[in-house]
Amino acid sequence: MSIFTTPLSQLGTSDLQELLSDGAVENARLEFKLEVPSKDETLKKLSSFANTFGGFMVVGARANSAGRIEDLPGVDVQAGYKQKVVQWCFDGASPPLTVAVSDPIPAANGKVCYVVYTAESDVAPHFLNGRKGVWVRTDEFSSRFEARLAKEDELRHLLDRRKPILDRRVSLLERARKRLDTYAARAQTTPGPRLALCFAPRFPARPLCEQERLGPLIEKNQFFWRQVMFPILNRGVISQHESAIILQPTGVFSIAEANIWGMLFYATQIDGNHGGTLGIHPYQVAGYVLVFIRHATELLQELGYSGLIVITGILTSVLKAQWLDPRGGMGFHLKMGSELDDEVEFSLVITAEALRETPDRIAADLLRYIFFSVNWPDVVDRTERLEALVTWGHKFNR
Repeated sequence: MSIFTTPLSQLGTSDLQELLSDGAVENARLEFKLEVPSKDETLKKLSSFANTFGGFMVVGARANSAGRIEDLPGVDVQAGYKQKVVQWCFDGASPPLTVAVSDPIPAANGKVCYVVYTAESDVAPHFLNGRKGVWVRTDEFSSRFEARLAKEDELRHLLDRRKPILDRRVSLLERARKRLDTYAARAQTTPGPRLALCFAPRFPARPLCEQERLGPLIEKNQFFWRQVMFPILNRGVISQHESAIILQPTGVFSIAEANIWGMLFYATQIDGNHGGTLGIHPYQVAGYVLVFIRHATELLQELGYSGLIVITGILTSVLKAQWLDPRGGMGFHLKMGSELDDEVEFSLVITAEALRETPDRIAADLLRYIFFSVNWPDVVDRTERLEALVTWGHKFNR
């Protein structure tokens, strides 16, 4: 049947009529719906497909008690149906379901049919929010997965499906950190305290682009920053396995990496000479956080990524590092930072939409982690202080 092989964007009335002529029967990958299903029913059916073998839901098709299609009476045109279903699947399941919805397909008497498809998911199991459980597909039925009735191999298979994807995210970050360490070992001077931010899809199941796109993508997405362009491309773009890398994108010891899985990694030295005083300037740190967020946002948009993002922050070589407090007026007050930790790692899970729409709030959340980690809580312990720090970060970036 062509419904299984034709892209949804190309499905037409003849493809649905083929279901009739073939006497198609509901099965593990096919469901018929006479009326437009509710949000809950839609999520149960689609999540059961995603958690099993993938499948198609045909809306506007009548089936008999045995599940065999009898007619295609269609339904009324649903305004914004495609966007509605996509939003339901994003908000109603964890992790979100990835679905495709056809355009209205003409049926009889001015009615239409819709076909909704979801593939077998690499990041299953998908839980329905609101404690509605995990749904799976058995033959033509969608049913709630009952752990107490399952055999060990069934449980292990369901829960282990996303493990390779999560392992990939960890290994991508480890590889980026190893490359940073290799670069640091080659540096003529030992880099001081460093800040790294990694932006990665929570479930990097599939490559987002071909490797040959990465270099041009980075070169295209430069923007004005501190009287130069970020990232600074004086040393060109280096091609490494699955990645494009820039050395010294901030002008000091630093690195920026983009890879085909959608992971973006930035690291930079954060101490320096500020008017003759050596140390780490908090406004400069805030500026780096903001510029990394902006660049990551633009690249993820170019890559077409929409979904959950894990931001991992890493502070390195910060034990007893000297910080500069500019808040006292003339000159700096010197402040010793971390008393016990030389390296700190933290993470934040957000959506790509939040990164795009509320970058200052994301920056504030990251800065809270950073300054509480280095024993300087009174910079970020109040909303107004956090907002002021973000504002100074923007001023640093001009």
